[in-house]
Amino acid sequence: MFGYVTVEIGEVCQLITGATPDTKKNEYWEDGNIPWLSSGEVSKKRIKSTDSFITEIGYKNSSTTLVPPQTVVIALAGQGKTRGKVAITEIELCTNQSLCSMVCGDLILPEYLYFYLDGKYEQLRAISNGDGTRGGLSLRLLRPYKIPLPSLESQNHIVLVLRRFEQLINDISSGLPAEIEARKKQYEYYRDKLLSFKEKKG
Repeated sequence: MFGYVTVEIGEVCQLITGATPDTKKNEYWEDGNIPWLSSGEVSKKRIKSTDSFITEIGYKNSSTTLVPPQTVVIALAGQGKTRGKVAITEIELCTNQSLCSMVCGDLILPEYLYFYLDGKYEQLRAISNGDGTRGGLSLRLLRPYKIPLPSLESQNHIVLVLRRFEQLINDISSGLPAEIEARKKQYEYYRDKLLSFKEKKG
């Protein structure tokens, strides 16, 4: 078992919320070239592109913020099962107000945080305000959320193992549904094993 300390997300990451430029103003959207992520897109898991783009003037006239690649994003709100889902960015982008961007500091690997929070989906939904689709996460709830923090070397080992499983699932995505489901369950099993940190007695 990896040695670790427990930290709050707010101690190792900068948390940022986004915003939506006025949708009634075409000049904020038409021919835009700044990637803008909505909460429904977190299901992509690894964000290589966005469905929408905003213009420079749209960006300047809203409170959304550009975040760098390797930012972990979590849906604060959303219909159905969206709330609590996480993704990791592979491009610079900005988001709407229903997403929180977590820009990792030097002590934590973005992919480690992504994999860890991905396995805490039900727990994250449970701590949301309210219940059902009206519930919501917030920066106030996420900043003190405690996570185990092993060494960077251990984090990297965990990431490499889980990335291989993730790639395996993607490689067979055109296979039989039963095979895909079996591989997903195998990935979740090893993810939870690797990311279950129990304190040793004595």
